[in-house]
Amino acid sequence: MRIAQTIIEGASELERKSQRIDFVGLSDSHEVVLVPSASLAGVSADLIHVYGPELLPAAPFIGLTIPFVASGRVARRRLAIRQPPQPRALVSPIDSLPEAVEELWFSAADSNGDRPGEVRRVASFGPHRAGVKNQIEQTLARLHRFRDDIEWLTLDRAPAPEDLIGVDVWVDPATSVNDYDGFVAEAIVAGKPVVAARTPINTQRLEKGRTGFLVPVRDPNELAHAILSALFKPEVARPKIEAARQTAGKFRPRQRLRVLERLYQTLIP
Repeated sequence: MRIAQTIIEGASELERKSQRIDFVGLSDSHEVVLVPSASLAGVSADLIHVYGPELLPAAPFIGLTIPFVASGRVARRRLAIRQPPQPRALVSPIDSLPEAVEELWFSAADSNGDRPGEVRRVASFGPHRAGVKNQIEQTLARLHRFRDDIEWLTLDRAPAPEDLIGVDVWVDPATSVNDYDGFVAEAIVAGKPVVAARTPINTQRLEKGRTGFLVPVRDPNELAHAILSALFKPEVARPKIEAARQTAGKFRPRQRLRVLERLYQTLIP
């Protein structure tokens, strides 16, 4: 099978890491090429996987005859008689296609032992994500009403395993239900307690709260309360951490690869 991949401007960090994972996994058994989005109409492939935003621009798909899959639909052109093709299948990050974590994370698990008297470190990704910076500032102000030994690290790039060394709790303060870029799955695999906004994807990642703390979206009071529980109430946090460790294997790339290959095979004549 010859598979072409393309990344559309505006793709989420989740889409971008999924492309990297898929490229590595599929290349073991198939010919996989990464092509510019502007060149899609001239690509020679059995199928194209498009990694992009939920609404894809029409221009790259004009004249495309090869079947393709994507996480979003292609925008329609106003007043145009000939409309661009739509994906043969939508690969939503919720339910339809398993999320995967790059293999290097599975050897990066870090213990979370008690450290009395030390500063506790909370970390998150993406101060540029909509509303996240404000949510962090409001929550940290509430935390500091009760504790002066908590600091919050915000990463402006996708985290690597070494970025989580010394982190006591990973937090995803997403403010939109369509924000998939909290890197919650990576934190779970690395063995970190997780506190996350109750978006659909985080509810799925944390198994409805069994493997981490879920709080209402845009609620700094509940977010602060959950962080304090994760940091200072081991009787509450430890069962969730243990459950997360036992189920982290669901994020192995091979789980995603099996579903992806079956999907591709149904779309190729």
